Amino acid sequence: MNPKVSILIPIYNVSPFIEKCATSLFNQNFDDIEYIFINDATPDDSVEKLERIIEQYSERKHQVKIIHNSTNKGLAFSRNRAINESIGDYILVVDSDDYIEPEMIEILYLKAQSENADIVVCDFFMEYTNKTEIYPDIIFESKEDNLISIIKHEQTSSSLCNKLVRRYLYTEPESRVPDGLNYCEDWYVMTRMFYFANKIIKVNQAFYHYCHNNENSITKTILKMHFQNMAMFWEHLDIFLKQHNEYEKYRKIMELPKTQSKVRLMIDTHLSPLRKEYSNLFHDVEMNCISQLKRGEVIMLLLVRYKLFGLAQLFHNLLVFKKQRNTSKTAIE
Repeated sequence: MNPKVSILIPIYNVSPFIEKCATSLFNQNFDDIEYIFINDATPDDSVEKLERIIEQYSERKHQVKIIHNSTNKGLAFSRNRAINESIGDYILVVDSDDYIEPEMIEILYLKAQSENADIVVCDFFMEYTNKTEIYPDIIFESKEDNLISIIKHEQTSSSLCNKLVRRYLYTEPESRVPDGLNYCEDWYVMTRMFYFANKIIKVNQAFYHYCHNNENSITKTILKMHFQNMAMFWEHLDIFLKQHNEYEKYRKIMELPKTQSKVRLMIDTHLSPLRKEYSNLFHDVEMNCISQLKRGEVIMLLLVRYKLFGLAQLFHNLLVFKKQRNTSKTAIE
C-alpha cells in the first residue's frame, strides 16, 4: 500500500538548519509517512548532517529516500523530481531551513480524511531572531474567493509548506513548475491548485515554523533572477487563465498584485540597472491601481515610471538606512 503522506524536502546550503528540520519530521506522531530529501548538489555538509540524524531514528530509516542531483538544478527542478519519486496519497512540502510541530501531519491528514478535502491549510509560526509571531492563513467559503485571494497574494498565503495537498493536484501537468522558476514558484503552484481543487479547508492552529534567519535564502538578495521569475510568473498565469477562458474575469483583479510585485522588487533591489531594465513592465496597468499602493510604493513607482533612476536609488538607500536604524534600535531595547 502507498504511504498516506509524502514529505518532500529539497536541500541546498542549509547546514545550520537541517538537523532541526529533519528531527521535527522524524518526531511526527503519525507513522505512515515517506520522506524524500532532494540533495540539489549542496556544497556544504547538509547531507552528512541529515544522514547522522537518520541513524538516530532507526524506526524511520526505511521510510527515507535521499535523491542526489548531479549538479545544482534549482528549487523548481528539485521539487518536481521529488513529486515524481513520491507515492503518498497526500503531499507536504517542507523547506529544509524550517521545522514543524510533532502533531502537524496527524491533525492535517485526519482532517483531510474526515472532510474529504483536497487541501488542508494551517497557520504559521513566523520565527525571527528575537521573536515569534503567528501568521494566520485565510481560507474562504467559495472556490472563487479562494482563487481571487491567492491571486491578490494578500490574505491567503501562497506558501505550499502549510498545506497538505491531495496527490492529484501536484501531479496535474499544469501545476508543475517550469524549470528555472525558483522565485514565485509556490505562488505559481497555488494558483493552479486553488483553481482545480474541489474542497479546501482550514485547521485554525499553527504547526509550521517559518524561519527568517537563513541568510542563504533565495529571497534575501534581489537579483535579475527575481525580476525574470516574477515576469515569468505573470506571463504564465495570463496564459493559464486564457486557456481556461477565465482571463477576462480576473484581468482587473490581477492589476494590483502585478504592480505590487514589480514595485516591491524595485524597492528591495540594490541594483539600479534592474530598475531601468524592468521599468516598463506592467506600464499599461500600474497607474490604474496607484491609489491602492503604500506611500513608499507610490514614490518608487513614479520615480521608475518617469525614469528618475538616480533618485530611485537614493530612495532605496534611504529605506535601507531607516530599516537598519530601526533594527539596531530594537536590538538595543
